[in-house]
Amino acid sequence: MTENNNLEKLVGLSKEKGLKLTPQRMVIFRILSECNQHVTVDQVYQKASAEYPMLSPATVYRNMEQMVDAGLLTRLDLGGSSMRYDTNLEEHHHFVCTECGKVSDLYLEDIQYKMDANRSQLGKAKINSLDLHLQGTCGECV
Repeated sequence: MTENNNLEKLVGLSKEKGLKLTPQRMVIFRILSECNQHVTVDQVYQKASAEYPMLSPATVYRNMEQMVDAGLLTRLDLGGSSMRYDTNLEEHHHFVCTECGKVSDLYLEDIQYKMDANRSQLGKAKINSLDLHLQGTCGECV
């Protein structure tokens, strides 16, 4: 999908969800649509503050969390110091390079898990979703 299509998609979803299209949010949308990666709030803030010097990291964080709540982004917690955000709303997983830290979308077919109730000690828990990330060395680092 092109940057323009990504931007149009974010703007359209925002309108559907009733989020106002403020100048700050439009800058964040543009940055998200241009980035072909899983970004942190700090990365978005660094780019946005060049255009809006008065913009605070808290404003970027608040806007991105509102986008998560509205279903425009998903949080991607890979256990590092910073939460990453993903604009790809398709069902997918992630591959994390242990050398360079790059995060790539990963599409796996037919993953099925059956909980081992004897060892899991979760009782009658029900699994609602699967968030899988695999680690290894990416093709650029091999």
